[in-house]
Amino acid sequence: MKARFLFLFLGVLFALGLKAQITPGLTVTLTSAKNDSLYNITVQVLLLPDSNVVGSKLFNGKPVSFVVKSNRNYLVRVSSTSFEKTQKQVFLDDKPTSVQLFMKRKVSSLQNIVVTAKKPLLKQEDDKTIIDAEAIANTSTNAYEVLEKTPGAIVDQDGNIYLNSSTPATVYINGRDMKMSADDITSLMKSLPAGSISKIEILRTPSAKYDASNSGGIVNVVLKKGIHIGTRGSINFREDQGAYATSSAGFSFNSSAGKANYYLSWQYTRRRYFEDIHSDRLLNFDTLLVQSSSTKYSPVTNYAGGGVSISLTKKLNLALDLRLSHTHNNSLATSSNLISKVAGGQALLQSNSPITNKGPTIFSGNTISAKYSIDSSGSEWVNELAYNYSVNNNSQLYTISYAQPVSPVEQGDGTVKNWSGNLGYNSDLTLKFRKGLKLESGFKLSHSVNHNEAIYFSQQGSAPRLLSSYQTNTFDYRENISAAYLQFSQPLLGFTLKAGLRLENTDISGHQRVPTDTLFSIKRTDLFPYVYLKHSLFKIMGYPLTANAVYRRSITRPGYDALSPSPKFVDQFLFDVGNTKLRPQFTTNYELNVSYNEFPVLALGINDTKDIFSRVTYQDAATKVAYRTYDNLGSNKEVYARLFGALPQDRKYFFYAGMQYNFLDYDGYYQGLPLRYKRGSWTFFTGHEYRLNNSLHVNANAWMYVNGFRFFNELKNLGQLNLSVTKLLMAKKLSVILSGNDILLTNIPDFHIQQGTVLGNGRRISDSRRIGLTLRYNFGFRQKEEKKTNFEQPAEN
Repeated sequence: MKARFLFLFLGVLFALGLKAQITPGLTVTLTSAKNDSLYNITVQVLLLPDSNVVGSKLFNGKPVSFVVKSNRNYLVRVSSTSFEKTQKQVFLDDKPTSVQLFMKRKVSSLQNIVVTAKKPLLKQEDDKTIIDAEAIANTSTNAYEVLEKTPGAIVDQDGNIYLNSSTPATVYINGRDMKMSADDITSLMKSLPAGSISKIEILRTPSAKYDASNSGGIVNVVLKKGIHIGTRGSINFREDQGAYATSSAGFSFNSSAGKANYYLSWQYTRRRYFEDIHSDRLLNFDTLLVQSSSTKYSPVTNYAGGGVSISLTKKLNLALDLRLSHTHNNSLATSSNLISKVAGGQALLQSNSPITNKGPTIFSGNTISAKYSIDSSGSEWVNELAYNYSVNNNSQLYTISYAQPVSPVEQGDGTVKNWSGNLGYNSDLTLKFRKGLKLESGFKLSHSVNHNEAIYFSQQGSAPRLLSSYQTNTFDYRENISAAYLQFSQPLLGFTLKAGLRLENTDISGHQRVPTDTLFSIKRTDLFPYVYLKHSLFKIMGYPLTANAVYRRSITRPGYDALSPSPKFVDQFLFDVGNTKLRPQFTTNYELNVSYNEFPVLALGINDTKDIFSRVTYQDAATKVAYRTYDNLGSNKEVYARLFGALPQDRKYFFYAGMQYNFLDYDGYYQGLPLRYKRGSWTFFTGHEYRLNNSLHVNANAWMYVNGFRFFNELKNLGQLNLSVTKLLMAKKLSVILSGNDILLTNIPDFHIQQGTVLGNGRRISDSRRIGLTLRYNFGFRQKEEKKTNFEQPAEN
């Protein structure tokens, strides 16, 4: 059956003709945390996918070796009456290979569990970096803070995440693009408890299997689901104090019953924080606008998640996942404006404006999935149907009072009703063959709709209250994306080649009904190639050094927030508005990177983007009101280099450190005038952990952004230092965590913009320095184990 799939998708594969070679190169070594006596332990080597036993030997403190065939997949399986079973899948090329497995002693109940090993913080799997989120979650209030502390990722104050380019990464949750704006994703991530994250997957150069609309890479947040260990759960409470207090409490629960597995979690969070923005902007050569605003936020969020997973047969598994988040938003801003002459400082206008916003945000995510395991080698067929729905309603009230010149008070009020839905279905087939050949194929259908309705009124003095024709708007948005991909990977002459092609059809349309009847659409079909080449260079201290090369093409489509023509009132002299004339941008990425023992250490790359669109600020020549919008600017070539290093994580002291350099070169037009802009920036990041003993740990992580750049806003140096101390009590069931975020208060962006007719400077301060205390209690017990026959040691070959 699998051969039919192969000939259907790829035709004749030359790699199937490779002959296997004999090499006495597989050596197995066993270790343990407490230097346990490792004797009379059975080591088996099985050939995949059929699981035929190639050899079986006893480990008695010394490495054991096996004669195997090259260019094949093997499973190394270790078993003993005193230790837990462990196994690892290994692909054998034409070079000698060593495998080291860690042994953990068996325990009879959860009360006696002793953690003898921990997952690596970072692990490189081909073109994907996997980050264990547990250590980061212990020092975080919510999932958003976990992302802020992720090694190598920089999160700005608007919620955009940057990996290896100036284009923000796309945030996935459980492998799915949420089709939400950065603001909505930020709100959702802040409602998720930190402990709900299992791991974070960083895909800086995603393959053809993933959506092509991710020029800045993918950050996939994988949430915890049920685990088959009987019944267990946790209760958590956290209190944070910055300028204002934040409280959070919740629980999670997992249970297995036969072939079914259930999980449920709930989290309540009440956040209070502030943001201050101070800016100076030249309205013309002799007139200066000085603005100062302070906003206090107090959102209250309830989050609930749960689901069930059922194994209908040994090969077929069905799962249902439900998530619901409700946030009541509430903010109060006070803004002051002063227009004066540059020479002499003569005041021309002075005004103050309080602005209130409040309203609910509701998000619902529902996923049904089916996974069919075709064979023991990892061949599988996965189908998934998901529907996400969100509602964001906001009521806004603002008043403008003039101190100079004396004028009647202006008032404005309005409501914005926005709802969106996304229905998606994807089917992915993975087939694994002998000699390391893997074929992946699938298709995806996505349908998204968005409706925005804004009604605003304005009033000046005692004049009648009138409908504001400028801010009143009704806008409908529809997006249909159809995609299919074909991808294969194959070991070849000491290399591993992965190549794929993705076909995507884009059908986007928008309909502005109020104030004018306007239609626009984007319809196109594009091909996106992907090539990945991997080669083992040599070994250092017994561990492999691996080189990787990547080529890919991607697209960035303008989303609803960038296209919507509905103006959003920020203050008297600033509005946010979309651009219905935006075109998609295309990026070609080239990267060379090196990893050591599955740890990323070095990367060099180029992002070549055509028809790039960016957030820009334009100023109306008559009213001097500024508009933040998006526009296509031309081309941008970005060169980057990244260096990463770390100590082994099995020591009492562990640290990682890295740096990245980005150089931007824009060539295009800005407000109709030629644009040639160049700028280089540095990013530094580090993390440290010191284990004083088995129950007391100290953690620190920090990042620094030097000569930064965001949407033509040039930033001065900024960064953040976070510290935490963790104490385990009550047989390690209770965790007490004292943490501090941005303890030096250095995450303060000072910005400067000089583009077109806009020249300004400013500073943005938020409630980022916070001290927090977290209490987390874990509980649980195992199900009674069924009686099993004793394991019989196979005869040695």
